[in-house]
Amino acid sequence: MSETETVSELTSEMSGVWLVTTQGSTHVWDLDAWTYTRRPGRGRGDFVGDGVPQRIWCVGRFPRVGESFYVELDESLTQVQTRLSTEVVRIERLSDPQPADVNQA
Repeated sequence: MSETETVSELTSEMSGVWLVTTQGSTHVWDLDAWTYTRRPGRGRGDFVGDGVPQRIWCVGRFPRVGESFYVELDESLTQVQTRLSTEVVRIERLSDPQPADVNQA
């Protein structure tokens, strides 16, 4: 049984697919495809594009344990969505980008 790789923060120099767990939701950061997917936890509000990988337009603040992250998403040529997270509690590498437990917060 292999140990899951965890880190304290993501940076622009990193690669791979990462599961970022916040206080109430999970977020998949694919640093190879440069996409972001929000998976709201139970009782969390739904946003346009939840559960679907969206192209990252700009990262204002990368995920770091103990802090929030800020990302801008390219929804179309005329609109950009933003996401400001609650506090990040864990960042772990995903070997399978769509594991069954990703929807659990």
